[in-house]
Amino acid sequence: MPAKRRLTMKQLRQMLRLAGSGTSSREIAVILGIARRTVQANLQRAAAVGLSWPCRAN
Repeated sequence: MPAKRRLTMKQLRQMLRLAGSGTSSREIAVILGIARRTVQANLQRAAAVGLSWPCRAN
């Protein structure tokens, strides 16, 4: 099993941007070169803390 690799902030921002524009988890995974489940898990975590695209500071 490969070692776990953390996503960069750039990848996380791109994931939120793509998801916000309606791109599927599968397509995001292909674009970023990561697993679909990783995309889904990170989008769930982002939603749980109220992050979406565009990111806005309160």
